Amino acid sequence: MDEIVGLIGRDEVVGDLVAEIKKGKHVILTGPVGIGKSAVLRAALDRLGAKVPLLIRLHDHQAKGQFVDMARQMLALDLVTPKELELPAKYHDTPGSEIDWKEIKSQVNRMSMRDLTHAVIPALARAEDKPVIAVDDLTSLTPTQMAFWLAIFDHAQVIGCASEKKARVRKLWWKMREIGVKPLPADTIRAIVKRYIETKGILIESPELYISHVVKQSGGVPQAIYDMLDESGKERIIDKRKVREMRHEAGVQYLDFTPMVMVLGALIVSMRYVGMGTGDKTLYIMGGIGAALFLTFRFFIFKGVGR
Repeated sequence: MDEIVGLIGRDEVVGDLVAEIKKGKHVILTGPVGIGKSAVLRAALDRLGAKVPLLIRLHDHQAKGQFVDMARQMLALDLVTPKELELPAKYHDTPGSEIDWKEIKSQVNRMSMRDLTHAVIPALARAEDKPVIAVDDLTSLTPTQMAFWLAIFDHAQVIGCASEKKARVRKLWWKMREIGVKPLPADTIRAIVKRYIETKGILIESPELYISHVVKQSGGVPQAIYDMLDESGKERIIDKRKVREMRHEAGVQYLDFTPMVMVLGALIVSMRYVGMGTGDKTLYIMGGIGAALFLTFRFFIFKGVGR
């Protein structure tokens, strides 16, 4: 699927990221889950190639796992020594690139974030070329973990992705140039779907209906496009009924009925009090009936939202 969908429509954002990396800036790619941040990051690094001599790629989504993986790659690059990672003495005279990671993985995993930081920071500082650390996900960082990353920023260039910029780690975002990865426009989605149909040679009763449906349901999110094309591609023939049955959460638009429900509830309560104060039994009874209907149908009101 990747060779079919690829990175159509992302040339501009990839070019922007490449330019910022060349300037030596820390960069954060932002956008919702599935929007293609990691794909853009990967494409930019591939385009730079040898211009990034020391590249460390971190795919783990948890901070501790990221630091462990950082230590693994730095050991393989002979940037950090076995002694700095508190490995047994038998490894101290062995080049890191010759050490089997499986033998030491559990021991490195037992190191605290603080100890890992104390090991990698000096190693990054003495590297001949400034390392570039590319992180697939910085969304779940805590304020404590942020402090460790800020220490790394002084000795390495960090390029990361985040589906949400949490306020509690805003000091980290202040140091990073933000590039937003936006949903794909309809014309680009149409080009992707047409390319998929032509490449796969699938039989579709109404190609235009199929394309329009993917555009609407995907919401411009590449992962949603990927999911829908991959799932529908398993069918021998895609008729109109199957097209209409195609759904994806990315394309569902939710309306917030909360304000309207609150106003309606306030009006019903007001009717009862006004009826009670003025002695208008009809208004009082209508308010009571309205309250009963409101409570009864409240469940169905919210259940219908987004359909």
